[in-house]
Amino acid sequence: MRLSSTLPTLLLAALMATSCGDNGPSGSEIVTRELPESQQSFRLVDSSAERFRYQKRDAAAPAASSQASSAPELIYTTPEGWEEKAGSMMRDVNLSFGENDEGECYVARLPGAGGGLVANVNRWLGQMGADSLTEEEINALPKKPLFGQPATFIDVTGDFSPGMGSSEVKKNHRLLGLILASDAGAVFVKMTGPEKLVAENADGFDVFTSSLDVSLN
Repeated sequence: MRLSSTLPTLLLAALMATSCGDNGPSGSEIVTRELPESQQSFRLVDSSAERFRYQKRDAAAPAASSQASSAPELIYTTPEGWEEKAGSMMRDVNLSFGENDEGECYVARLPGAGGGLVANVNRWLGQMGADSLTEEEINALPKKPLFGQPATFIDVTGDFSPGMGSSEVKKNHRLLGLILASDAGAVFVKMTGPEKLVAENADGFDVFTSSLDVSLN
C-alpha cells in the first residue's frame, strides 16, 4: 500500500432533493438540496474561526422549487458519468461511478469533532491496510478547499476493508478523502474504488468537492 502526499466521506438523516440542472461542466449536474428541519440547528455560518465558514452564494440551478424556502440548501456539481444513489442515515450525498458502480463518493457530517482529525485519518488508512501516521505527519498532509476552508487531503492505495460489519477485502483499491474537523463539527468526503477507476475520476473528485456549498436563502 502507499500513501501519496502530492495528489490531489454525513448527516443524521437523508436529505430531500429540491432541484437539479445542467449548468455545471459539460455532462454535469448542479444539485440543490434543502436541509430538513432536524439539520438546520447544525451551525452553517458562524463568525468564529473555530466553526465552519461556508461561503454564501445563490443556488445556480435553474429548475428551482416553485415554493420559496428560507431553509439552508446544499449545492454541488455532479461530475460527468457519476450517478446519485439513495442516501443513508449517515450520508448527505451518495454518488457512484464506473460501469458497474464500483466507485463511490459520499459526503458525511457529524456534530462535534466526530472523533478528531488524527483518529479519522488513521481509521481511513487502516481500512486500506496502511500504517498509522503521527499527529505531526497528519498535520503535514496536503490541503484542499472544502466549504471555504483548507481540509486535510488523504490519498492512499491498498486493499480496502470497508468494515461496517463486512469482512470483504477489495484488492488494489484507492481512497481519496477530505476531512474538516473542529469543535463545531466534522465533515468528510470519501471516494473509493479500484485503483485505475479512481485515477480516471480524480478530476471529478476535485470538481465535486470544490463545488460543495451552502445557499442561505
